[in-house]
Formats: sequence, C-alpha cells, structure tokens
Amino acid sequence: MFRHVRSGSALAIGAATALVLTSCSGGVDADPGFSGCVERPVTCNSGERAEGGEVTWGLDGSWTGWNPVLTAEYTAFTLQVTGPIWPDTGHFDQESEFVLNDGVFAAEPKLISENPVQVEYALNPDATWGDGTPISRDDFVYNWYARSGDDAKCAGCTPYADSSSQVESIEASGSGSTIVITYDEDYSSSEWQYENVLASPAHIAEAEGFDWENDPEDMKASQDYFSETVPTWSTGPFRIESAETGDHVIFEPNPEWAGSTKPTLDRLTLRSFDSVESIITEMRQGNVDGATPTGVTAENIGQLAAEAGIDFSIAPGPGWGHIDLNTANEFLSDNALRTAVFQAIDVEELIDRTYANVQTDAARKLNHLFRNNSEYFEDHLTVTGQGAGDTELARTTLEEAGYDWDADGNLVTELGERVELDFRYADGSPDRETMAELVHYNLADIGVDVELNPFAVADLGTTLASSEFDMISYGWTTAPLYVGNAELYWDSDSAANYGQNEDPELDALLDELASVRDPGEAAEMANTVVQRVIEDAYVLPTVDTPVVIMVSEDLVNVRDNWASQQRALYNVAEWGIRDEDA
Repeated sequence: MFRHVRSGSALAIGAATALVLTSCSGGVDADPGFSGCVERPVTCNSGERAEGGEVTWGLDGSWTGWNPVLTAEYTAFTLQVTGPIWPDTGHFDQESEFVLNDGVFAAEPKLISENPVQVEYALNPDATWGDGTPISRDDFVYNWYARSGDDAKCAGCTPYADSSSQVESIEASGSGSTIVITYDEDYSSSEWQYENVLASPAHIAEAEGFDWENDPEDMKASQDYFSETVPTWSTGPFRIESAETGDHVIFEPNPEWAGSTKPTLDRLTLRSFDSVESIITEMRQGNVDGATPTGVTAENIGQLAAEAGIDFSIAPGPGWGHIDLNTANEFLSDNALRTAVFQAIDVEELIDRTYANVQTDAARKLNHLFRNNSEYFEDHLTVTGQGAGDTELARTTLEEAGYDWDADGNLVTELGERVELDFRYADGSPDRETMAELVHYNLADIGVDVELNPFAVADLGTTLASSEFDMISYGWTTAPLYVGNAELYWDSDSAANYGQNEDPELDALLDELASVRDPGEAAEMANTVVQRVIEDAYVLPTVDTPVVIMVSEDLVNVRDNWASQQRALYNVAEWGIRDEDA
C-alpha cells in the first residue's frame, strides 16, 4: 500500500515545543478565571461580548514568512499569524471533536465513493477570498499542486507534508458550489476528512502573472510570492490591515467573512516579543491583553499569581517531549543497548525535577500517539521497564546480550570497546540542563559514559536534520491525527525519522495503518505501531508538556486549545471584551 510521507519541519515542530522551564519551588494552582476549564474545556471563560474594542496578543517567537504550506514556514508562529485569515477545513476542539469551518464550508466533507476514494466538499455560497472573489475549484487545484511533492506540478517546492500526492483529479459541480476530490486507487485513510484542501488563492497567483497550472516553475515562484508577501486576502473573520514580517500583524474585521460567528473586536494585534518575561511586563502595564507562550517558568507563574487582573491556567499543551536514540550510532545500532539505556532513565525523576515545578500534577506520558486520558490510550511501555530508572533490569538486559564491565565499572562490548555516547539538548534552559544531567547520572549507573553536548535553540532543526546526535531531547507538537503523525515520526523514508531507525516490520505496520478506513480500527492499529516502536527502543516519551494561557480578566471566550497549533487563536472570531451590562 503506497502512502505519502509527511516531510515535516524539524525546526518548526521541534523548536515550537522546546519549552523553557526553570527549577524552583513547587507548582502554582491556576487562577480562578479558568477554574471551569477542567470540567468545561470547550466553553470555559465564556461571556457576553461588548461591541468594539482592541486586543493585543503576545507571541514569544517570530515568523519568517506567510506561507505555512512550506517546510521552512510551518511553525507554530506562522500558523498563529495566518490563522485569522486561513481557509482551514476546521479545527479540533479541546475534547478532540472536529469543528467545521462554516465560513468556508456548508457541510462536513462527505465520502461519496470508497473505491476509488472520492470526497465531496460543499462550499458556503458566500465564501470569498475577502476581495469579492468566490472560492472555486481552481483554489483546490492550486492547493493540490502546492502540497503534491511532485516537481511536475511544483518544481522545487518544499511542502511540509506532501498530503496531496495521491490526488487523482478535482472536479466542480452545482455551478461550482460542490467540489469532488478523487484519490488514486492506492489511497485509503481513516483521516480522509481532515486533509488540507485549500491554501492560497489561485486568482491572485494568476493576477501576479504566474502560469501556475501549466508551468511548474511558475507554480514554485507563486509559492515564494505568497511566502514573501503580506496577504491582502482573507477567508477568515479578520483581514490584515498592516504587518511587518516577524514583528507584528494588525487585523481588522473581514466584511466578507461568511461564518456564523461575527467578530465584535475593532482590531486585533499579534506582536512578537523576545521572552515570556517581556510579555508579562507588558501585560502588567496594560499594553498586552494575553498570550499562550510555548515556554513558561515557575517564576513566570509566580508573577502571574501575584498580579490582579490577569487570569491564567496551566495544563498539558499540544507538545510532547521525548528522548530519541540514533540507531545509526556504532553502539546504539544494538537493540539490547538501546533497551537498557531507556530502562536506566528515570522519567518520573525527570518530571519531578523539571515540569512538576510548573504543573504540580504533570504525569509521565505512556503512549507515543495518544494522551493518557484518550479513549484510545494503551500502555505498552510500563511492562518493558523503559523509563523506569531500573538499573538492575538494565544491567540484566546488557548481561544477557553479552556486555560486560571493566575494572572501573565502564560498560564494554563483547569486543572490549567502552560504550560512550553524547546527549544533545537545546541550550538556554536550566531545566533542559537538569534533564540532561539526570540522564547522565542514570546511565553512569550502568557504566555508560555520557557527554553532555548542548546546542543553540536556533540550531535544533539542523541538528535533527543532520542526525548530529547519539541521544537527543526535544518535542513534537501534535493533534488528534495519529495516522499522519505515525508516518511522520517513524516511517523509514520520512525526512523526520531523525534517529535513522529502519525497521521493515514497522514500515509494514505503518502501511497497514494507512490503509485502515475505520477510525476505531485505525486507533487499534496505531497502538500496534506504538508497541513496535517500543520494541525498537527508539523513542522514549516523557510528558505532555505543560503550557500556560494568560489573559486580561476583561476578555471573554478566550481559552487554550491543546489540539490546535494556533492555541487560543483557534476561535478568534468569538473573542471579545466582556460586556459588563449583560
């Protein structure tokens, strides 16, 4: 069974979740403003909105362009600054339910044929690109070419995922109000309804002189144009009034927005800051109204707790941390050594000394694809002892595989070679350093010498892409799309298979997973994939990384969303200033 492999952006996905944590005293409880989010995660902090008002939202990072289709720009920050204008099919809410974007679509995607797979999309008849131009078949075709990964359609394009590689044709009917996408005979996926089907507007590419449909080089040039050019178009509740790439973007309501929820804000500004501390300072001075930073320290939480007028909440975010091993390393090519390394690492201690300082109930992650509270969660990890910090078990594993220890207690192979590894992590965080030191001590207990080798945060992408590590700690952002994520993480041919694991049995399981159409059956198959990854001792999950949302108490309908890389901006049309008279 052929399947597309998402090419993934190492820097975008990894750096976006490399949280900045600081060891200090125990965690702090959330402010009462978000106290209802545990019981009512989809509706907490709701309220009546007053007409008008301006909101400034802080970002603890920057962006380099305006086209998140591209690998280099598929970052959390690009997704956030383009979110208010982007033609997403919909989003997942905090309970993993898919919510249709009714500003673009009139009905949820419909499977009208299983062989070949054909999916029907009914457009909202009032949906436009914000300039009076209706969304049309050409826009679906433009997205197909942009995400195809095929040089015959887009020469030299670098989509973060070649998610349209198996599209066979796209046709329109009903005067263009209904679009049917037909996939090739090998396409089969339980996630067909979540495919990305729209991106940038075809008519603007044509107006700029790009013959995108007939010239693959022009198609590539148009993608670069949309990367470099501040969008004048919008399919969302807001449109861009002005912007400076990487610094700020100012939105105003989009008068052509066809969605059921109309904005009440007069203006929304997203502004980049160099640190979470800077955002909190600006919030205390009344210049910023909220933020969902990718990193937070216990000191930051203490500052928020002491500040009247700021509501905040701490919870597991969209990212999950993990430790990966490079299977191409001369020592780590041996499965028994990899297994023993993971058995020696004490994940609970890592959490207690780091993440628990921010979120007191931070729990060890026990499944690579499903959160611990997911209906599909299965624990295949505990029984293996991986992550348990069990030195005795690790030594037994090594002894049975023929390893020994020299007179100084150093682990040596059957050939008498001393086992030495390096551990890579992003510099600049006391907690990341603490985690690295704990791993160093854990592995010293089984005689493995570990050299700590940090790198600059900005070098995460190149470090991963070049596989310049023996062991490495970083994070993935995620969503409830386990089929695509499994392919991205572990397929032997995936560009994001940074640890170079090549397992034909795992690839076969991924093939089978991609061919299952029923979501429940696919989840069962996904757990079988996870079990195989554990057997390979390739990736050791640590925690669903804690994050914070902090907002002015005057804002309503603003809440965090772990299932969206846009975080709180997922429902920006609903945001408003609290109506005190309601």
